[in-house]
Amino acid sequence: MTMTAVAPVATERTVYVGTYTREGKSKGIQRLKFDSQSGAIKSVELAVETDNPSFLALHPTRPLLFSVNVNTKATEEGHLSAFKIGPEGKLTLLNTVKSHGINPAYVQVDPSGHWLAAANFTSGSCATFHIEADGKLSEAIDSRQHAGKGPHPTRQAGPHAHSVYFHDGHLYVADLGLDEVKRYGFDATTGKLTDTLSLKAIPGGGPRHLAFGPKGRVYVLNEIASSVSVFEGDRLVETVSALAPGFTGQSSTAEIILHPNGKFLYASNRGADTIAVFQVGKTLKQIGQTPAGGKVPRGFVLSPDGKFMLVGAQNSDVVTVLRVDTTTGLLTQVGEPTAVGSPVCLRFAK
Repeated sequence: MTMTAVAPVATERTVYVGTYTREGKSKGIQRLKFDSQSGAIKSVELAVETDNPSFLALHPTRPLLFSVNVNTKATEEGHLSAFKIGPEGKLTLLNTVKSHGINPAYVQVDPSGHWLAAANFTSGSCATFHIEADGKLSEAIDSRQHAGKGPHPTRQAGPHAHSVYFHDGHLYVADLGLDEVKRYGFDATTGKLTDTLSLKAIPGGGPRHLAFGPKGRVYVLNEIASSVSVFEGDRLVETVSALAPGFTGQSSTAEIILHPNGKFLYASNRGADTIAVFQVGKTLKQIGQTPAGGKVPRGFVLSPDGKFMLVGAQNSDVVTVLRVDTTTGLLTQVGEPTAVGSPVCLRFAK
């Protein structure tokens, strides 16, 4: 009898980490080697040197990674960078373009892989860019400048576009300063935007990031109010605190992610320094709070199989691994945190 050899299952995954370099603790985008069976971070290496690559986006099908480059001066236009992913996950700069605004905070690639959008926080604007055949970014194709303010006297004195999402033929833009989620029509042939109705968030909430569920459900993370608002279509149906009952300190939220199984939702609290766990059902129910493993958990990411969560604690300069119980949604820490300078955004390579 002839035995057929069975190829070993690959367990090592690459995770890219966007960081702040202005703090002198990192030189650019870091590359982690993660064991998807044990949950161990096996190595940390510099993938490429670049200034303040605080937020990252991976191309859905091509070996490309894009980053923002946050301004060092609040009055200067920001930049976006395109990188080619090479052997062993090393990054090579393809080009850098202006972000069409001040302090870019978020980038995302559309499902077709032809377009990228960016949110500029300080100027309160968003823009679209074409991803060329060679992987480089074009100059801005279209943009929108937001206007207005919210009730918070300092955090909402003007518009602050914080994140962008291609979803269901639209570009959603969460604007912290306006308490709105702008929803633009998006033409996937031209890259152009058209004005449509916005989602009205809670007054003084400060929408930061979004997660999308089935049947038109949108979860809006309110940074200032430390809460999650649930929309069904255009209708706000509920708002649930992201903090533990009785918490009295200063805190703000940073990231929100829906588990791949659709049963659980997670949000990070900076100040409380926890990950809030929610059960998704007819209503959203907070079911737990897990220590993030460090101060100011800025960004986190779930492994593609949903079994682990990697959390970047910006002010403690560590990445913590949490194991996800896919039955209960609850989290437990795996090992000790790993040193990574000023981690902000984490992304699993394809």
